Amino acid sequence: MESLNVTMETQPRRAVAHLRGEIDLATAELLKASLDTMLEGRSVSVLEVDLSQVSFIDCSGLRVLMAVKRSLQRRGGTFSLAHLSPSAERLLAAAGLDDHLTERGRQRGPLAPA
Repeated sequence: MESLNVTMETQPRRAVAHLRGEIDLATAELLKASLDTMLEGRSVSVLEVDLSQVSFIDCSGLRVLMAVKRSLQRRGGTFSLAHLSPSAERLLAAAGLDDHLTERGRQRGPLAPA
């Protein structure tokens, strides 16, 4: 099993979370804690999650992403997924959430500045 690595890029009011590895039952709480910590006490209104280096994601990872999206939206912010790996694309399509979580579409290439 591959572990999960979360790195953050933050700018005023905008953050990008770069995920690398597997998001499953064993790593979902790490992902939630990392994203919650990044958003806590900051005035981030736009969160983009880069999934290009995610080798596997299951429903427990999807649950975390949906919870973070709802939390951010309650604060008036926006959430989107970018650079979907094939594994992430398959899961989102199977769950019928590909358009719901990818508000900016299925981005490819470098992340655009806010």
